Amino acid sequence: MTRPSMLFDTTEHVLIAVHGREPPSDEEWESYMVAAGSLPPTCTKTLVVTAGGGPNAKQRASINDYVSKTALTVAICTDALLVRQIGTALSWFNPRVKAFRGSDVVAALRYLEITGPEAALVQHKVTKMRLEIEGRPSRAPR
Repeated sequence: MTRPSMLFDTTEHVLIAVHGREPPSDEEWESYMVAAGSLPPTCTKTLVVTAGGGPNAKQRASINDYVSKTALTVAICTDALLVRQIGTALSWFNPRVKAFRGSDVVAALRYLEITGPEAALVQHKVTKMRLEIEGRPSRAPR
């Protein structure tokens, strides 16, 4: 079984995407775009956390088209220069896109105005997805 290069999930207000070091496959990206296109009206924020993988040119075109028609606030957490540049390019289509250091999920959530229990839930989901992408088992809750 191959490990995913991208996983995503949602909370009431946030679409969460976690990428590994490799770009997502076209199948992973298509699933993500279908999910993004069917978000409930309350889910208007996106958190992207990546170890360096990001959409290819074709995938970026689909997300540019989507964000030009949809009012999303997006926070991208990464230390990868290429992905930060992709974030800058996305901000040309959507000025509410902002990049953060890879480890600064808390600042990204502040930017997205996500607090309290939902912020804790988002952080938990990010941690779980990161572990799955890295091929490490998540710890059982205590």
